[in-house]
Amino acid sequence: MHRYQVENMVQLTLADISKYLTVAVLDKAFKLRTNSQDVIRFFQITRAAPAGEGLIGAVYRIRVSGEQHTASFIAKGFAGDVLLKKSLDCTKYFERETRFFSKILPVLVELQASLGAKHTIQNNIPICYGCHNDGENDYLLLEDLAESDCKSISENPTEFERDITLGSLAHLHAVSFALRIKKPDVFARFASSIPELYYTAENRQWYQRFLQNAVKLDLDVLRQYEDDSSIYLQKFKKLVDDDIYEKVIEICSTPGCFPVLSHGDAWCPNFLCSKDRAVMIDFQLFRCASPATDVTLFLILCSNVCRDKEDFFKAIDVYYNSVTYYLKDMGINPATVITRQDLNEELRKFGKFGLFGSITSIPLLASKRCDVLESFEEKFADLERIPLEELWVLTQIDDEDHKMRLVNAVRVSVDTGLI
Repeated sequence: MHRYQVENMVQLTLADISKYLTVAVLDKAFKLRTNSQDVIRFFQITRAAPAGEGLIGAVYRIRVSGEQHTASFIAKGFAGDVLLKKSLDCTKYFERETRFFSKILPVLVELQASLGAKHTIQNNIPICYGCHNDGENDYLLLEDLAESDCKSISENPTEFERDITLGSLAHLHAVSFALRIKKPDVFARFASSIPELYYTAENRQWYQRFLQNAVKLDLDVLRQYEDDSSIYLQKFKKLVDDDIYEKVIEICSTPGCFPVLSHGDAWCPNFLCSKDRAVMIDFQLFRCASPATDVTLFLILCSNVCRDKEDFFKAIDVYYNSVTYYLKDMGINPATVITRQDLNEELRKFGKFGLFGSITSIPLLASKRCDVLESFEEKFADLERIPLEELWVLTQIDDEDHKMRLVNAVRVSVDTGLI
């Protein structure tokens, strides 16, 4: 009988993550990861994400040592605070991500293999070694991408990181197109099983004050760089004055003529890169939508490598060429699926989603975020649901880089016709 030693200053255990994440589950994952029958000697649990990164759940790293091998895993579980979990309705986001890894991803991988593709979408998504979803003890056990020399891309990605990330989104979208063509009933079933979770009429009141705070901060910044006669300021004001939240709901709930299974939250923090691949993480907002939503959210926030109209359309060419490459790899003629003109039309209809995301994301990046492992029940004891503006407290945007990121997002959105 082997003794297992859990080494951590705060004495975290597997049960702190989920009672269903057991040593037996970890042992099975360890054997799969190391392709061996090695026996676990000890494991160490630490936090994997810094305080303030993410609200839906807590992220941990589990380092495992056996007789002959070592391996590392990433585990995701609920934050311990009951009021925070209730306020964010964390259960539905965990259900969405576990559904993606356990139900949808295996079908996409199998489809590519059946079509004789050289590539697999699994290369752009972490391997899932186990999961559980019951609304109380949810967890995901994933490969630790650091073992493959993948690193998080920064708020200011390089041009290489921009293009390889667009390639990963294109890969996901291309396999989605293939599923819709080859197995339309399966695609329809998946699409109906992942309705919009975040931008909904039910969330409007909860989200509204946070959105208003973000818009006010954005306008304060824009007025420092644009006068009242500026077309950029005028178009931005028209956008935010026209029930912006309703427009976001409409975009996220209207798949359009070229729907895909989209990542849903495609901004820089949700991608890691190595020298030869980009990997997508966090599929809690996974939805059926236009491919333009993923692409523009990523690009409009990458101000240093999407500085103007020319940069934007150069990046769109990279994305579209990658879509055609992966479709051809599956033996599908891209011209029968989506043309470059079709993509332009998708950008016209749904591309403003990129700026919608920037309106709140840039002030959020510029502000200090709360830690999901804090205690919220005492602070908000008299509330049924913590207001979003109290969880994400936005402050004045002072950093020049964040200011220019916002100004650039608006200018590029106007110059490219997204708004």
